[in-house]
Amino acid sequence: MSYLTLAAKLEAYEESSYTLQSTGELRSRIQLTLTIPNMRDRVLCEFDLEHAPSSELLDRWELEESWLIVSANSFRALGFTRKNPRPNEKSVGALVVFQGTEVHEASIEERKQLQEAKKAARLQAKQRRVARQAA
Repeated sequence: MSYLTLAAKLEAYEESSYTLQSTGELRSRIQLTLTIPNMRDRVLCEFDLEHAPSSELLDRWELEESWLIVSANSFRALGFTRKNPRPNEKSVGALVVFQGTEVHEASIEERKQLQEAKKAARLQAKQRRVARQAA
């Protein structure tokens, strides 16, 4: 079951391993860096090797900058302190990493639905701006 579905372009992916502190078990994961248009920050999504697509498929998606539909069932936040915060930026921050359960390339129909949803959102935003200016 997924609680969150993201539509984004694959910017990069990375395979890494970590040791589970409670058991000492070594686990491998694949982390996708996703780009969502009109969003300043990147989105990170992790998959364990059982749920991750093959590296050949990931290479193709990365090279073609394919639109992906990613489903996630949980996320975790990693807190950190900035060494050199910019003006008006807080010295602490958090990075949210989504735990992915499924990923597939967006079909033509799904891409059309995304475009229609973006157009509808732009139209609503424009109507709200006009209403605020009229008030």
